[in-house]
Amino acid sequence: MTTLSFTLAPRVTAPFGSIDSVHKTPHTGIDYAMPIGSKVYAPEGGIVSRVVDYGNESLGKAVFVKTRAGYQYIFGHLSDNTIVREGDRVHAGDLIALSGSTGFSTGPHLHLGLINKAGAFVDPAQGTDRGHLGILGKILEKSYNQATDNMQEHARSVVYETAIGFLKGVGDLLLDLSYTIALIGGGLCIILHVAGWEKGARWAGILAVAYVLIKFIAAGA
Repeated sequence: MTTLSFTLAPRVTAPFGSIDSVHKTPHTGIDYAMPIGSKVYAPEGGIVSRVVDYGNESLGKAVFVKTRAGYQYIFGHLSDNTIVREGDRVHAGDLIALSGSTGFSTGPHLHLGLINKAGAFVDPAQGTDRGHLGILGKILEKSYNQATDNMQEHARSVVYETAIGFLKGVGDLLLDLSYTIALIGGGLCIILHVAGWEKGARWAGILAVAYVLIKFIAAGA
């Protein structure tokens, strides 16, 4: 039987059947660490059988998708489950929700459950008897990789804005220094001219012109 394979694999925070400080009874699905707002896609075609919101309990916001073969996928702890409605027909790869951390959750993740035709919870990592595990792997990989790209883009944006802000700050500082030099320098040259320095008036005029030009350029910017 095929096993899940990812290019960039989301980290499993709670495997199927696990018992821990959060799951007092065997875990009925698999939890994948995933940033809030990551896109969640239908692993295969079917009908949206339930759209629920348990508030701060259980799975919080969740979407159930029943396949043509009678299996039912469960996506829990969503931040937005209003993209689809009960009764909607979905195809493999359709956007159905956004991941989150609603319900009884200790951090952002996606809960993925799978109920077989007999109504029992089974390990989603084992897939269905129709061999759709490869599709499921691709769906999770696509969600995770898109979330990773979004985070990287946000990080680049923050770095760019920080750099631009720094350069603007340096430019403002240099502009202030230019004002100071032009004003104080011009005044000093006039004083020196009165004291007998022949070129004092000339330099005072140059600095006065420079001051006006700086003000003009700054206003234009």
